[in-house]
This record gives sequence, structure tokens and C-alpha cells, in this order.
Amino acid sequence: MAEADRQLLFSQQDADTLIRVWQQGNRRWLDFNDGLIQSGILLDKPDTLPLVLNRAMLAGVMFVEQPKTVLLAGTGGGSTARYFSHHFPEVVGRAVEQSEAIVTIAKSYFDFPTKGNWKIITADIVNYVQQCQQKYDLIVIDIAEGQKTPEWLINTDFLAQCRSILTKYGHISINLLAKDADEFLCYLSSIRNAFDGMTVCLSLPDHRNIVTMAYNHQPLFSAEDMASRLPILDALWGLEFSDFYRQILKDNPEGSGVI
Repeated sequence: MAEADRQLLFSQQDADTLIRVWQQGNRRWLDFNDGLIQSGILLDKPDTLPLVLNRAMLAGVMFVEQPKTVLLAGTGGGSTARYFSHHFPEVVGRAVEQSEAIVTIAKSYFDFPTKGNWKIITADIVNYVQQCQQKYDLIVIDIAEGQKTPEWLINTDFLAQCRSILTKYGHISINLLAKDADEFLCYLSSIRNAFDGMTVCLSLPDHRNIVTMAYNHQPLFSAEDMASRLPILDALWGLEFSDFYRQILKDNPEGSGVI
């Protein structure tokens, strides 16, 4: 399908960001005019996660029980909320997004689940975490500023506050975008210090993103469980957990954290 066939459905300047929604055939996506797709939906398969990053952000569940409560920090088009609503409707979720424009887009163009157990909240995630009274099994943090992880996100106080609202075996999944290897190691060191070294990293081929997962306590499942566990998860979630685990083994030296 030629690029000329794509349609611009929405365009709005929000502070210093140009927010756009495009459609081409059965594919609709959100971008910020920076060459990167922020979120997407396949209109004929709305229950899927078309972007590998969104799928990878859920890879940490292979080491724990299925989450019952989920917090999304940074909503985008709401792909992850939509996925949970379709596949695991019993999961109670909250999506926190600072931009009112993004909240509107998620509902109007990307089928954010407005009924059932999901709610989208317009708020600053730092303030939300500080005031939060609920505990979460999974916190997914996907926030970038200028195609880079903001410094405040890996701040010791913020990470400690995130850990304080996790359940006993809860974990966070962070999309890290660093300018170079040294900066990534600095980010990772902050996360490891905040979570007593209980971390695991997942790199994505042809992506700058490195998904970093950190656990409140030592996870329930270890490498010895994966041979029997991964095929079940692949089928139940419809995600490539087995592929992610193979990459995790490459990315994480034995004894470096969860592995």
C-alpha cells in the first residue's frame, strides 16, 4: 500500500508536541511528528498488540502470577489497556496520562476501554503515585521526553514511591531510552538500587528501547520453571514469551538479578 494512501485523521499542537493520528488500510497509529510510532491498533484485530515494544513491556509476567491490578504510566493510544480488557477482563486497571489531548485520542480513535474495569485518569504520574492508596501487581511506565527517558523517572524517590504501591510480588516494567551505553548503565544502576538488584532487562532487535523490569520481592518462578511455563503463557497471552525469554538469557548474565 503506497504511503500516499495513508490518511491524517487528527492533528493538534499540544505544548511543544504535534500530536497526529494516521490511518492506512486497517492500521491506525499515533505519532508526535518525530518519526516514531507511539501507539497503534489493527482495526480488524483490536485485541492485539501490534507494536513489539508494547508486547515486551508485559514480558515480566513470566516470572510471577498473572496480574490482577495494573497501572499504566503514559497511556499513548491505550493499546495495553485495550489488550487487557479483551483478554483478561477481570483485571482492574488505571491509566494515568498528563495530556488531555492524548486522553481524548485514546478514547476517540483507539478504542480505550471506557466500560468495565479500566479507567483513564488525567493527572501527573508523580503526583498520582505520591497520593495513591491502591497496590498494583504491575506498573507499566512508558514515558519519554525528546525521545529519551526523563531524569525524574529514574529518580530514587520516584522509584521508591513506585515500589511502595506494588503488591508483595508486584513488579514494574520501564521502557528505557538512553543516549548511549553509559547513560543506560546509570539508569539501570538507579533501578537496581531502588529494587535491591531484583531486575531483568530485555533488549529489542532494531530498537533503542531496553525494557527493564524490577521486582518488589524475589519472583515466584525461576529459570527452572520456564520450560513448562513458557508454552502455556505463549498460548494464554498470545504473546511471544518464549522469544523474549531467549533474549533475556542473552541480555542478563547469570546471577545479575532475577536470572
